[in-house]
Formats: sequence, C-alpha cells, structure tokens
Amino acid sequence: MFKKLLILSTFASVLFLVSCSSGNKVQAGSTKVYPHTALRKLEIDMIKVGDGLVKTEAVLGKSTEKSSDPSGTVMVWYFAEDRDVPEQYYTLKEKPDTIEKFLKLTFDAKNKITAKDFKL
Repeated sequence: MFKKLLILSTFASVLFLVSCSSGNKVQAGSTKVYPHTALRKLEIDMIKVGDGLVKTEAVLGKSTEKSSDPSGTVMVWYFAEDRDVPEQYYTLKEKPDTIEKFLKLTFDAKNKITAKDFKL
C-alpha cells in the first residue's frame, strides 16, 4: 500500500512540474531579447518629447533598429510581452515578423527627442 502511494505521489509531482514548465513564454534569458530589459508600461511612458538620448537608453536599453533620415536619427525599440507578468515587456534584439508592440523615437542633432510614435 505504501509503495503504491509513493509511486502515485511521485508520478503526480513529476506530471505537475512538467505541466507548469511547459508553454510558450518569453524569458529574459532568451537569445531573442536583451538581458535586463524587464520594462513596465509605466517606465516606457516616462519617455517624453524633449528628453535626451542618455535618459532614453538608461530606461529602455539598446534599441532594436537605428537609422537616419532628414528629420534626424530614428531609433525603434520592439517589445515582446511577458506572458506571466501583465504589462511587462522585453526589448527584442531583432525586428519581429509581425510588429505588435514598438516605440519609435526621432532625435535631433542635439540628441533630444522631437517625435514619438508607439503602440503598446
């Protein structure tokens, strides 16, 4: 009786651990996201027009894309939402196939934000 109970409880524990660890989750240890970029929507909203590049990179980290156009330097951050924590985002290293969440900032020659476009 004791052996059956022990085997049953071991099997149930293993089944429970396997079911909890499965799923399609975005994790900070992934090679698709920059490490230490667990951002909240509140932190992303702190970036305003007129802020400098230093503050922007301090809050958001390294941008996914950087380009230049006549209006200035354009930097884009693409985000992936963490499935476990609501409204927590990770900055992606590469542009995703389907763009769901992003922040696009245009900087002038003095590294001040002149335009902001986003979708979160």
